[in-house]
Amino acid sequence: MDTSPSAMCFLSALLLVFLLQYHLVQAAMDSCYDEEGTPSRCMPKFENIAFNRTVVVSNVCGITPEEYCMQTGSTRSCHICDMSDPERSHNASLLTDFHRNEDPTWWQSQSLFYGIQYPNSVNLTLHLGKAFEITYIRLKFYTIRPQSFAIYKRTEEDGPWLPYQYYSASCKETYGKDARGYIRPGDDERTAVCTDDFSDISPLTGGNVAYSTLEGRPSAYNFDQSLVLQEWVTATDLLISLDRLNTFGDEVFRDAKVLRSYFYAISDFSVGGRCKCNGHASECVDGEHGALVCACQHNTVGADCQRCHPFYQDRPWARATGDSANQCLKCNCSGRSDQCVFDSEQYRRTGSGGRCVNCRDNTDGPHCEHCRENHYRKSPEEPCLACDCNINGSVSLQCDVEGRCACRVGVTGEKCDTCLAGFHSLGPGGCRPCDCESSGTVDDCSPLDGHCHCKPHVEGQRCDRCKPGFFNLQEGNPAGCQACFCSGHSLVCTSSSHYTAFNITSDFIDGMNQGLGGYVSTVLHTHYYTKFLGQQVHSYGQLLFITFTSEVPELLPERVTLALPFFSISSSPDTSQLAGVTLTSAFISSAAAGPPAPWVEYCSCPLGFAGQFCEQCAPGFTREEAGRGPLSACVPCNCHHHGTCHPETGVCECSDFTTGRTCEQCLDGYYGNALIGTRSDCQPCPCPDRTSCAQIAQTGQVVCTDCPTGQTGETTTTDVQLYAANTLCEEEQND
Repeated sequence: MDTSPSAMCFLSALLLVFLLQYHLVQAAMDSCYDEEGTPSRCMPKFENIAFNRTVVVSNVCGITPEEYCMQTGSTRSCHICDMSDPERSHNASLLTDFHRNEDPTWWQSQSLFYGIQYPNSVNLTLHLGKAFEITYIRLKFYTIRPQSFAIYKRTEEDGPWLPYQYYSASCKETYGKDARGYIRPGDDERTAVCTDDFSDISPLTGGNVAYSTLEGRPSAYNFDQSLVLQEWVTATDLLISLDRLNTFGDEVFRDAKVLRSYFYAISDFSVGGRCKCNGHASECVDGEHGALVCACQHNTVGADCQRCHPFYQDRPWARATGDSANQCLKCNCSGRSDQCVFDSEQYRRTGSGGRCVNCRDNTDGPHCEHCRENHYRKSPEEPCLACDCNINGSVSLQCDVEGRCACRVGVTGEKCDTCLAGFHSLGPGGCRPCDCESSGTVDDCSPLDGHCHCKPHVEGQRCDRCKPGFFNLQEGNPAGCQACFCSGHSLVCTSSSHYTAFNITSDFIDGMNQGLGGYVSTVLHTHYYTKFLGQQVHSYGQLLFITFTSEVPELLPERVTLALPFFSISSSPDTSQLAGVTLTSAFISSAAAGPPAPWVEYCSCPLGFAGQFCEQCAPGFTREEAGRGPLSACVPCNCHHHGTCHPETGVCECSDFTTGRTCEQCLDGYYGNALIGTRSDCQPCPCPDRTSCAQIAQTGQVVCTDCPTGQTGETTTTDVQLYAANTLCEEEQND
């Protein structure tokens, strides 16, 4: 590296403009935080980033020993280049080494003698290993500076080579560019220009070329806000393309010594710049794989601190400026995630761009701030739990903050997994209403299958009909139906639709003086109220209401006992008074005169019985036990087919000239066997005046048994006598 006073003055003047902005803030850039811990912009130190780096060259002299000659004015001194001899070698390592002007080292290409001339180029490639921000590039030539050369760069590794700057005495001819080109405001500031500066043939040795990356760029003084220039100064690789040698024109004579005096030789290749860390690191260090990386601060990561840490995505990454460190902000994931991503739309909408992912504890939302769908929690500190709402029984699978699900009609339970009373068979549509007859059921139907629980005297899938032998299904009847009475003769009955209910009442208070008040307690007295007596079949199964009261103007003077065959009530003479008796009954009505009386039955009677209540014997039948009334069974009349009997007494009303309780004999004046049971069983006696007769069993002969006076044929008492008597009553014959 050239450290002579003249070279340093040259560099100081040349680089003053583009070093000024960095120099002013240099002192504040060696730390990424101020004394109070506030983030601030920081940068790695400014240095010659080419120093001691290997430059890859496409041509070098001395692969085999070769002669070259130096231009020193009117004379030439010739030497040998030999890579195998360190004293005479001019390899690429000498481009970036440290040296003194009095003892220079240089790289050297082969000479024009070997065809080194346009259009054949010699390339010098410097690989930086990561992105750097380039301030200047300086070349010090050991021989005459090239007539034309170009500088190229890569903005990223393996990217295309982009032109940085052209130097040429023939810009148009060599590069197709106008000489002394410049960038106007509004032009693309990433455009390389061509200049004929530094292209003179003199000096013959020691000529410098320095390229400032920001010189002539209109936005240079607004660098922090210019993304274009930030990209423009960024390079991962540099390429120097030496395209055309400067000559005096004497090479046309093809003199060997002349040709050997024209070649490229560079004693120093230096690059001023910083390791690019976008204002988020103060140094670059060797990374895991030996590559140079920034020691990132401000919650940034990447070789160039070019992105935010994975959990610091709450605002977009930005390069640090003199006004703001633009540090990356931590995502707010409520302590339930360690991962987030930047969401530009969320940032635009809310100012917070960190969207958390992989939230724990069943949470969700940009900040894991609420429960996942179909989950709940009672407080923000608790993990979210699954609602577990029954899919069939719930209106929605989402529950409230207490974990309670919104149930469909007919469904209950915290998770909507149980049918409400009166519903059954939880399925895709919820629970179905019980289809049970309320009058005939005990409790509700089975919630599992809808099976109805019938009252004791009720049957049917819906408990909607009385069992055989029962009728009048009623809500208030614990057994559901009342037993068929039918006078005890039938188990088949229904409610009659022709009766209207009414009450049989007695008000004892209104008739106290005629009631029980005059009786002495020691005397047993039975008092019947006729309205409650007699046939009360229309009150079958109904209640007898007996009312006592102490709210009367005059009390009974003695203790009264109300006695029924199955029930008794005793009242104290100084505390109570029998006030009334009510019995519910019914009367037949052809129109709707009042409330119906469904407890009145209509019986289907078996053979031999008749009447609405089977209380009568059918024609041809009579009581098996006379005197027992409707409760007695009916049996067929025994009238030997000669008539019908009385339904209650059984006495036959005989015909066919028969008589007797059961028509078992012929009427007087008739003869025959009434027990045969035909209409001709009894025939008229062939006797005068229809007097009585008899028929001899052995012979069948009919004889008169009651002849008038003066006629023969006296009554006899035996068959022999009858046989001996006259058959007919004839007049007596005198001897």
